[in-house]
Amino acid sequence: MLGSRVCLWASVIWALALPATAQVRELDLSADQCAIAFALTGTVSPGCPTPVPQSQTRSGKATTFPKDAAPLGSDSLNKGYYIRFAFNSENLTQEYQDHLGRLGQVLTSPNLADLCIRLVGHTDSVGSQTFNLALSAKRAKSVQAFLTKSAGIPSARVSAVGVGKVAPLPGYEALHPLQRRVEILARDPENGRCGQ
Repeated sequence: MLGSRVCLWASVIWALALPATAQVRELDLSADQCAIAFALTGTVSPGCPTPVPQSQTRSGKATTFPKDAAPLGSDSLNKGYYIRFAFNSENLTQEYQDHLGRLGQVLTSPNLADLCIRLVGHTDSVGSQTFNLALSAKRAKSVQAFLTKSAGIPSARVSAVGVGKVAPLPGYEALHPLQRRVEILARDPENGRCGQ
């Protein structure tokens, strides 16, 4: 569906009652509101076409890695809804800001206005776990700040946590730029509240 990529990815579980069957999907930066809503909920919104998964191929691992943020859609093994970062940076690139703007429009739409969002920051393996915990938290908070300030999502709906380098994507070296990411998870509120 309009370039969205839909596959299972399950190495991170949200401790706040994320179902074991939860799916995390990776989207192209050009994903429209229908694709974003499907990635967050796993259901097709009214008026949206049924998504069509695209096949994936992999040409092999690189042995040297760029320091720029990896573009969404560049991971052919693991699919997730990720925001990528440059080496040693928590700054959002313009393309990711544009994408998060579209995400904000979806999250403020009437049918998803109560959805709880959890942002999980990750790093590659360069540096100590202490350093990487701080960097991964800064990355998650950078996405959180954009969603709450620029996209107008109430802060009570969005939580952010960093896990450092302890949960690398499988199938890639720990140094790979795809490891530098914030994962976006979504769930329904419990008792009308999102909690942290």
